[in-house]
Amino acid sequence: MFTFSNAVEAGGMRTMSLPPHGSALHAPAALGGYDLVWALAPETLRAQLAGLQKAGKLPSEVLVGNLEEAGMMVGGPDADRVRLAAPHLTLDAHTPRSASLELLFTSGNISFYDAPGQRNNVRKQSVAGWKLAFNVKLQLEPVALTGAMRDASPDCARALMRFDETRYRLHALALDFDHSDLLHADPARTQLGTGDAALAGNFVNFIGAWLKGLAEAGTPFVLGYAAVRAMPGDDALSKLQPGSVSVAAAGTLNLLHMLGRKASSDGRGAAGGPGLAAVRPGYAPGCAARAVLSREVFFKRFLKPLLIDPIQQRLTQLPDYRNLRVAPDGGLNREESFNEKSGVSATMDNGARAVFVPNASGWGYRDHVLLHWREGNRLSHVRESEQDLQFSVTVSSQPDGMGVPRLTIDLYSSLMRYEWDRASQKMALFNRKVNLGKGWARSTMHWAMRLQFVADDHGAIRVVATPKRSPAATDSGVVGMYMVSDALGHLLNMNKLSNEWEGNAASLSAVQQEVVAGFGVAATELFSQMAGQMVLPAGPQPGCRGVQLNEDGNIELDLGW
Repeated sequence: MFTFSNAVEAGGMRTMSLPPHGSALHAPAALGGYDLVWALAPETLRAQLAGLQKAGKLPSEVLVGNLEEAGMMVGGPDADRVRLAAPHLTLDAHTPRSASLELLFTSGNISFYDAPGQRNNVRKQSVAGWKLAFNVKLQLEPVALTGAMRDASPDCARALMRFDETRYRLHALALDFDHSDLLHADPARTQLGTGDAALAGNFVNFIGAWLKGLAEAGTPFVLGYAAVRAMPGDDALSKLQPGSVSVAAAGTLNLLHMLGRKASSDGRGAAGGPGLAAVRPGYAPGCAARAVLSREVFFKRFLKPLLIDPIQQRLTQLPDYRNLRVAPDGGLNREESFNEKSGVSATMDNGARAVFVPNASGWGYRDHVLLHWREGNRLSHVRESEQDLQFSVTVSSQPDGMGVPRLTIDLYSSLMRYEWDRASQKMALFNRKVNLGKGWARSTMHWAMRLQFVADDHGAIRVVATPKRSPAATDSGVVGMYMVSDALGHLLNMNKLSNEWEGNAASLSAVQQEVVAGFGVAATELFSQMAGQMVLPAGPQPGCRGVQLNEDGNIELDLGW
């Protein structure tokens, strides 16, 4: 008996080792327990605040206080007018919901009386070049779609119009001045050009009161909007839309989401708290934001129903080799035969079919059958027929033709067929059987298809399929006085075998046309969905720039222009 098993390499072909039954599913990488995270680059935040100020949504001047009532005023007419540069936000990567808001004053004066009770002389103090920073809080707050669109920029309004209020809920990521410390400046980031401690303290209090007044007057410091499903969907893509929002944004300005019916208090991430997601630092040039989908969700709730299950159904349509080669006289030797199928406990009689089994990098499938029987009488044969059908799906990050790392799915299928025959003839003269030799033949066929996720010029992710069909690798031999010299042609019908391999329900062409084509459309919709459900308040909306399997094993989508 020759068993191909997992150790043989023929014609450059590779084989696959499956994990034992009951092995662990794909281990989820660290993402704070959350399913989906959106993270904005610091440069994007600054650009959003600058864009909002330029559009008049955020103030560019300060006027607060009253000389007669408070004895001090920040700003005023003409040379006293206090002007602001675009606000600057620095995130605290280790503290949830915390950031430092920095205000840079470019011109203008503080007006105040020379001394308490002496109102004859008004003094001036220039604030040009002063920088004042407050530690502020961030919060995700539900907002009405109509209210958000009322004050939105044209680009933001167009993006928000895609969401129907009957199907989606909108949340704004905004500075929360009500729960921020606006009485004390952040000393590490504040630079006030005065040695007068009383004046500096009053200036901090006046600007803090001014910020609170802006919030009360409805001037929002909105950094982004997150659209989430109002009701769970039924299809695979709808189930992958965010359906609930964490109780707060994290200090890294992550918008943390969990899919399905889960809530942040279900024990995922920081139970009941704001949570932090482990999104790697650093953004590529031009990258405005990053959307990260957990490995567990991508594997189980996208790849499994939309790629693995359709291929599984096609493999199950193939005839079970256990039932194809049974000796006419029923002389199957069960002790020498076996029926090995991945994911199930198969016997020679229970009809179980192989299924895909998850492993560390994807899924593996194996249907391995060996039949041993005796046939004939005077001229008898001891026969063995072995078939090993394997299929693997491997997810990794691989470079494309230009050397750019891409999220990559490799499909690989192989079929090994082995036939062995030992012939003998009963001689009446000697009343015994005479060995007439042995013959064996083996053929191995395989194909591969690489699927890479590539961003097009319109900011959409497309699946680029590269199929590769390899010629069959064959070998054969005879021992002794076997009846023929060409065992390959005698034991294997290569034309029939090749036609069955290339024309079955799980062939390269069938998988590419019937499975991969639909999977590619779904992948484009998935990543467009991930990108489109975060809306920036100012300027054009970013599109997909690339997607890859990151160092943590999660699916990372870069967004930009």
